[in-house]
Amino acid sequence: MSVTAKSLTATGLVAGYGGQPVLRGVSFTAHAGEILTVVGPNGSGKSTLIKTVLGLIRPIEGRILLDEEDITPLSPSQRANAGIGYVPQEANVFPNMTVLENLRLGVDFIQQRPAKRFDRRLEEVLDLFPEIRPKLSTRAGLLSGGQRQMVAMASALMPEPFLLALDEPSAGLSPRNAELLFKIISRIARTGVTLFLIEQNTRLGLGASDTGLVLVSGEVKLSGTASDILGNPAIRRLYLGGA
Repeated sequence: MSVTAKSLTATGLVAGYGGQPVLRGVSFTAHAGEILTVVGPNGSGKSTLIKTVLGLIRPIEGRILLDEEDITPLSPSQRANAGIGYVPQEANVFPNMTVLENLRLGVDFIQQRPAKRFDRRLEEVLDLFPEIRPKLSTRAGLLSGGQRQMVAMASALMPEPFLLALDEPSAGLSPRNAELLFKIISRIARTGVTLFLIEQNTRLGLGASDTGLVLVSGEVKLSGTASDILGNPAIRRLYLGGA
């Protein structure tokens, strides 16, 4: 399974609530087929940033490009149709529906993008998530937290997005399940999907990423290779809780 990767670029984003900016001139590029993780202390604007990328918040200033396409004016549903998948931190599966029904909804919600035959795409996605293959007839609400997160990610991948945005994917997971999830995230990137992550676990998030962004008080404090950020003792001590 592979897709044609697309980059995500933001330039000069100013965004917030009620006309009050939270983000102040944020710029970054998630390169095609790579993983970019945004980290930073609580209240730094990470949630505002992912909501702005998804179109849930309209920027006061700045632009967002998916490759060369300016998606700044697009609604959330239009961005989904343009090839942006999203896995929210909470309420990301339908608990009373089976795993298979959740995966089918991942395709049904995207109406305007060409799709492969469902059975073929299902097999491709299950190859990425072999842990949920035996659970297809199980109601999602009966799964463990780690399994539910896998179902949510698998559902978001069903319509073959160019970019997958993940909001705190390791939140609430045991250390073992969080490690497993990030191995799967790396596996997804190898299929050509670009990944944009907001993550609380800086060691795991940056450890699995190509590039990183340290956001502090709505501003980019540091950007660069994830390994360089992790290796910067001052940044770790001041902004990443010593991770």
